[in-house]
Amino acid sequence: MHLKKQISMLITTLLILPLVCILFVPVVYYIQEPNSALMKNYKVARTNYGTYLSDKSWKQIQKFLELKPRDTELLAIYDEYVIFSNFADFPVEGKISFEEIFNDIKGTFRDYDYQIQSFYISDNEVYITQEAKLNLDATTKKHDGLLITRRRLDAWSAEKIVKIFMIPLYLVIFVMESVFIVFGIFTIRSISNSVIRLKQATEKIIKGDINTPVDTSLKKGEADEISMVVENLEKMRIALKENAERKTRAIMGISHDLRTPVALIKGYSEAIEDGVLTGDNLSKSAGLINQNAVRLEEMINDLIDYIKLDSAEWKQNQQPVVLKSVLEPFFSNMKGAADLYKRNIAENIDIPDDLTVNMDIKLFQRAMENLFTNALRYTKDGDTISLNSYLNKDGVPVVTIKDTGRGIARENQEKVFELFYRCTGSRREDGMGIGLAVVKAIVESHGWKIDIQSEVGKGTEFIITLLK
Repeated sequence: MHLKKQISMLITTLLILPLVCILFVPVVYYIQEPNSALMKNYKVARTNYGTYLSDKSWKQIQKFLELKPRDTELLAIYDEYVIFSNFADFPVEGKISFEEIFNDIKGTFRDYDYQIQSFYISDNEVYITQEAKLNLDATTKKHDGLLITRRRLDAWSAEKIVKIFMIPLYLVIFVMESVFIVFGIFTIRSISNSVIRLKQATEKIIKGDINTPVDTSLKKGEADEISMVVENLEKMRIALKENAERKTRAIMGISHDLRTPVALIKGYSEAIEDGVLTGDNLSKSAGLINQNAVRLEEMINDLIDYIKLDSAEWKQNQQPVVLKSVLEPFFSNMKGAADLYKRNIAENIDIPDDLTVNMDIKLFQRAMENLFTNALRYTKDGDTISLNSYLNKDGVPVVTIKDTGRGIARENQEKVFELFYRCTGSRREDGMGIGLAVVKAIVESHGWKIDIQSEVGKGTEFIITLLK
């Protein structure tokens, strides 16, 4: 599960339960609040029958009503007059006798739960007495008024509903809280395990241990962004290991390549110093010394140039250049080199005369020279090297160098741009394996793209697309 989703679900679960409680508590409070028990039409009755009782008396009756359930019906009689009634079967006002009240109660007591309390008024004080008897004896009749409340026996009051659903609701909240706790523990444990794995992986790499694989095994449901980072660290470790191995091979290769001309120079110079070589042999030896010194200088320059380019120390001097004006003299110069090496040259420049491209001319020429030199190295007498330039279907200029040499196997085509890589792996092969790495670095530094198409026995083509 993704880390973002885990955190979102954890936050959601932490918010839901408090929200349920926030909504649940006010509802219960409202239902149980005394003021919520005021019966319907009470304020209207207070206005209509206010002349019977003083404000103080009404307030005391209101306190009495606040203690009654909301679905309670009330009949208030004072001095044998109905001063308030929300009984459907009683008049809302007028005179009524105790006998009429008693007869109505007898006819409906199977449907209602009655409660009768008497009250009397003295000095504007209302005194509500004990529950009156149903036979309305003489003691009860001496009082000034009656407060009769009733509730239907089959009524579903708010309190009853709350009582019925309270326990299930608490159970639901308990179950939800338990689920939230379990999920929270699972989420925190999952994140914690991922962080620990990330920590262990980074510690190994920081200590320089790139040979021990990073543990990327995951249990079901453990995949998240942190685990993906661990997987990327493993890929990085592999890349670092491969890079380290390449550097080791490169150092060995450089050592061998440099040792050969150095050994020749040393050997011939010692022979001259000892007087072993004389006459024509002395002249030939001096020539060989000079030839190997030039080769050694070229190797060293190639290394320095690549290191500078790879570290971005070469500041490009890019400017708009007419591409044709750069390609024509280059192609012309390459013809001379091809004739010297007995290679055939085919050229075709099919681009507009005024087409301009932003480039560093020296770097571009260096890249082209390396590709041409590579074509010369891997072709034999009589083979053809083609130099072409054209616009592709998107109108982007393309420059290609193609040869009819021995070609490159498909599995090696991506590796040819690696530093110190040689297709044959033979130390007898000329060059240090730097040229194509320099070409790719130059091309990419311009924002261009280089591709290779090759087939063993038929030749190789390098395609540079000069993206704008």
